[in-house]
Amino acid sequence: MHRPALPENLPKCFVTVWDELSKADSATGSRRKLAAALGVSTHTLQRILSGENLPDFAVESSSYILSSWTRTLSRIACGLGLDPLTLLKSAGLDVGENTRTLVHTERSKLESRKRERNQVEGMPDLAGFILALAGSWPGAATPSGSEALKQLQRSLARFLVATGCAPPGLADGSDLSTGSFCRSCMASLSDPENRGVSHDFCRWCSDSEGNLRTREEVHVILANWFMRWQTGVTESQASERARHYMLAMPAWSGSPE
Repeated sequence: MHRPALPENLPKCFVTVWDELSKADSATGSRRKLAAALGVSTHTLQRILSGENLPDFAVESSSYILSSWTRTLSRIACGLGLDPLTLLKSAGLDVGENTRTLVHTERSKLESRKRERNQVEGMPDLAGFILALAGSWPGAATPSGSEALKQLQRSLARFLVATGCAPPGLADGSDLSTGSFCRSCMASLSDPENRGVSHDFCRWCSDSEGNLRTREEVHVILANWFMRWQTGVTESQASERARHYMLAMPAWSGSPE
């Protein structure tokens, strides 16, 4: 993929990270996969690579913005295999003791996400094998064996949903009549596996405070689900299916594309 030219509107503090990200973007060929590997949103990557709506740290005084970008750039540096403190210093950000602690935290989070992705890779196939093996057990035909097999199925289903390898259980008629469903993805909120803090959104579509995530974040979550449990679905197909699916959801039906 051809690397773009340095955006004219790019603040000088972002030149180094732009250069590193543009190389990774060209090598990866998928901005969504790159964002997932770095632990940031595709919107954030687009902002940096296009140079649009970026702060100038030389004049920025908001502690919230400085702290937020320190975390984001630390995550990007760790994901790209760069030294976070060197990258932060090139951007003109503080590299004191508090920053070093923050960098350690972000590196730990990123490594934890990588371990989780490695652990669940191929998990649906393994789950199917386990169920098939359990079903072939002679005792599975007995009443007690049948109940044990059902419990195993329920446990595996909960695990696959929790790890993102399968979609959450969708709301049924009773959920719809009582309003117990996620307005963003239609997951059943009567299922404790789907519930979070919010009464209107599931734990995947909302943050730790119950606030609905951005359209882009939910779109990525849905597209990833489609790719994980729908056989033969390409990245572009999953993205398009997620887009159409969201248009039918109450939370997104009136939102601009």
